[in-house]
Amino acid sequence: MYKQNVTVMPSEVGCTNEIKIRALLNRLQDAAGLAVANVEGSPDELMRRGYGWVLLKYELKVEKRLPGMGETVTLETRHTPGNGFYTLRVFRVFDEANETLVLAKTSWVLIDLAAGRPVRATQHLPEVFSQVAGDPPIDEEFVPIPKLSPSGEQEQKHEKAFPVRFHDLDSNGHVNNAAYFEWVWEATPLDLMDWGIREIYAEFRVSVKFGETVRVRATEQVPLETRNERFFVYDMIVDGDQKARPVARFAALWAPGARV
Repeated sequence: MYKQNVTVMPSEVGCTNEIKIRALLNRLQDAAGLAVANVEGSPDELMRRGYGWVLLKYELKVEKRLPGMGETVTLETRHTPGNGFYTLRVFRVFDEANETLVLAKTSWVLIDLAAGRPVRATQHLPEVFSQVAGDPPIDEEFVPIPKLSPSGEQEQKHEKAFPVRFHDLDSNGHVNNAAYFEWVWEATPLDLMDWGIREIYAEFRVSVKFGETVRVRATEQVPLETRNERFFVYDMIVDGDQKARPVARFAALWAPGARV
């Protein structure tokens, strides 16, 4: 278990004075890196050893609200190996009253960079898991992202293209994970910016590189049981020479009073 106190800086908030999604996810990832730096090494040291982490799934739930500008909160994270090649990591963001603000769960796979294939982290980085035996287990189940029905029970709401910029890339030369979440917000109908995310789910399929353009299709699922919430599925694709290449799928539940 690793904990870190952080203060939300003015550069990290948007027009609602709450932390932006990209800044929040980067803060969580930085906390994860610091949590294992003493056993795994820094990201560049891990690359020199011939390995890199790839994100497979992400769940984020706004339990109460998002941290505001100038607020000091605590980020808590822990990890555990899963059944197979992937590993699990969870995060909790809570305020000074120990009230949970945000929860997140992620699934990762360790890649042998030379071979370009996944390897078992418990075998190749056993030191990373040497101190997790006493931590509570992490639920391995993730909420499935619904498939779009051909019956017409959804309505196409918005589509937007995002050319991959140089500053979208991470140290592996692939698009930073937080950028995909930012594209979800930008592809969502503008009227929902007066609302906000309650829950968001992501499944990543392939990486995207500089020079490619990602198209995001936001499709609203109707009807919902309550009119106080709106649910969207987001398909991300890259147009290739032969056919479109699926990149990632997202689902998000929007509701009043929880904004990013």
